[in-house]
Amino acid sequence: MPLVMGLATTALLTFLLLPFLKRLKGETIREDVPERHRLKAGTPTMGGIAFVISIPLTSFAAATLLQPSLLIDFAFLVGATVSFAFIGLADDLAKLRRKKGWRTQPKLAAQIAMSLFWIAAVKERWALSPPIAISSTIFDLLWFGILLLLFLATVNGVNIADGLDGLASGLTAMASFSIGLLALGNKMVAGAIANFALCGSCLGFLLFNRYPAKVFMGDVGSMALGAGLVMSVFMSKAILPFLLIGIVFWVEQLTVMLQVAYFKWTKRRFGEGRRIFPMTPIHHSFEILGWSEPKIVSLFWLFGAIAATLGILVVLLLSRW
Repeated sequence: MPLVMGLATTALLTFLLLPFLKRLKGETIREDVPERHRLKAGTPTMGGIAFVISIPLTSFAAATLLQPSLLIDFAFLVGATVSFAFIGLADDLAKLRRKKGWRTQPKLAAQIAMSLFWIAAVKERWALSPPIAISSTIFDLLWFGILLLLFLATVNGVNIADGLDGLASGLTAMASFSIGLLALGNKMVAGAIANFALCGSCLGFLLFNRYPAKVFMGDVGSMALGAGLVMSVFMSKAILPFLLIGIVFWVEQLTVMLQVAYFKWTKRRFGEGRRIFPMTPIHHSFEILGWSEPKIVSLFWLFGAIAATLGILVVLLLSRW
């Protein structure tokens, strides 16, 4: 039920928002992307506002109908989703003035502050304990740091993946659906509702975001999705399987980090910056090689589906030991 509700609500909201979004300036294309992306200039952006409305509506409605005692848990989920949506919205609005948007340092500082707040808010309530029981203050701080790193990696992973039509929404739908199945198998109602609502919202948006996209989610959408996804993972106590299920997000991010680090190092060492990949995030490298956008997205979706399936299989195998 949450999946269908999320799909229908997001599809309807996106449809209703399109006329308003078309009045805005539209997508600003950066200079460091493949030439074919110039054709996307002016496409309505910030369509992810639909997530900010649909995820709370779907989550609260499903919880009220299925298990009202979970409403407080969904308040945390919605709070995190909306707070990161505002960070993304600030970035989107900044892009209307300057192509690069909000500067990296203040944006990262805002992300860290919000991540710390929401982790601290739910850590005890959702029993986010480490897989190894060690009574140590240092170990507890280390585990908190790991949770923070996962939060930031998920938010920025979804954000970075939002570079091709339908890529981020499709990958998030697969990840949330698989985590939802794991939550359902473990009788974690809250986690199942949260993930299926998120999956449905992604599928509803995908109706308008698939190639050729009629609307982009913008940072307001990608950061909201990332926060919603990681909070849903926390609710489902599925941190370890998510490390495998979300591998495409990690690879996308890692290629950017490696490229930037190598470029800076070679510039200091040799006087000119060199690159490991033709272009990052890695999906742009395939464009440079001549692949069509639908073909690249299909390949990444395939990897996402394989990772999601393997994540479920690993949990099933380990549960039998």
